[in-house]
Amino acid sequence: MKKLLIVLIFIIAAGLPQTPAFAAGDPPDIIAEAAILINAETGDILYEKNSGRLFEPASTTKIMTCLLALEKLSLDQVLTIDALSPFTGGSRIFIIEGEELTVEQLLYALMLESANDTGAALAIAISGSIEEFAALMNERAGQLGAHNPSFRNPHGLHEIGHLVTAYDLAMIAKEAMKNQDFRKIVSTVQYTIPPTNKQPEAREYIFTTNRLLYDSETKVPVKGVMTPVKYEGAIGIKTGYTPQAGASLVACATREGTELISVVLKSTDLDRFGDSIALLDYGFDNYYTHKAVDSRMSLSDARVRGGSVSHVPVSIEKDMYITLPKEASLSLITTKLVMDGDITAPIAEGQQLGKVEVYEGGKLAGEVAVLADGSVPEGMFLSRFGIEDRITVVVMKFAVVIGGILALLLFLYIVLRIRYAVRRKQRRAKRAMEIAAEREKKKRETEQRRWPY
Repeated sequence: MKKLLIVLIFIIAAGLPQTPAFAAGDPPDIIAEAAILINAETGDILYEKNSGRLFEPASTTKIMTCLLALEKLSLDQVLTIDALSPFTGGSRIFIIEGEELTVEQLLYALMLESANDTGAALAIAISGSIEEFAALMNERAGQLGAHNPSFRNPHGLHEIGHLVTAYDLAMIAKEAMKNQDFRKIVSTVQYTIPPTNKQPEAREYIFTTNRLLYDSETKVPVKGVMTPVKYEGAIGIKTGYTPQAGASLVACATREGTELISVVLKSTDLDRFGDSIALLDYGFDNYYTHKAVDSRMSLSDARVRGGSVSHVPVSIEKDMYITLPKEASLSLITTKLVMDGDITAPIAEGQQLGKVEVYEGGKLAGEVAVLADGSVPEGMFLSRFGIEDRITVVVMKFAVVIGGILALLLFLYIVLRIRYAVRRKQRRAKRAMEIAAEREKKKRETEQRRWPY
């Protein structure tokens, strides 16, 4: 489709992380065998180490389980615990067969206490079996951009073939953190489950295993400095550990409008926190997030050919963010509004009609769609001339009125013509009778005189 380039240049304070115009600080040395650091808003990778290698994720698996539960179930939905889930090993809150718990309670236990039994219960409630739920996990992870998901269970206990990459976990966490219920759960330090139909005492000490949220006393080495584990701006999300997988952590923190997600796999119990702090510090010290395109920006209506209306309102699909090096120049960033040159009805609401392109200098940095804010059906016969249906309707009504008047005048003309013809015929008949009468009178007079003159 031929494009008509409508340039709307609004130079904004933005930049591009792909070609930094400065030297970033040295990336940290970490203990973990695999790691990745991304911008949670843009997905830009700021650091990686073996991020594409498969490792056992241990309980970081539960990020995927929690997200699916939030997508498939309602928080206030009450689940009755099945016969299998209470026998799940490892960390658990000892749910009981037949016990009634809400999805919300199960999720807090899953993500704070890292309860494997609640993970199994949620999986069975959603898919009917652990195997079917694992298939759902892999399918959904693929949709989120994971390259090599190979989930085998909902909790992360050791199982042959239960493997993912640091990159996969980062993509899953990025999507999960968009869910406000997920964010609330993983940022919570302590939660209480009240007594249930099978448990007379409250489960009061459901406590997060993520020390970044609360632990000011424990210190870990970060770049050679003993540093408290509690991290400024930390908002989640999940630890993991099995003897086979080692210690893992997916962490998220936000500072001054920038949100970062780090993943470390196969580290040690305390070093996973030191590794995560080092990665997050590196990200915040060297990069920040800027909104390159604001979806609330007002755009002119797009012209539509052959539609019931000649224009349709449009809007930018979503905000667009870019990752900027701390010392990058902001003056090189421009945006262009590029609308399709041949926008022809019918137009569906939400249909893409163009895009906003973001440039760093002359290089395209990214783009975001421009969508129709309403539908436009095909127009009436005058739409091909750019005349809207509402005008066509007025014209048609006017034409009907004029046509009616003309028809009435024609009818009156015909009636008058008929009346004239009838009267003319009557006059002719009357005159003929008068002539005949005169002739007859003259004939009688002639006969009475009996003479030819």
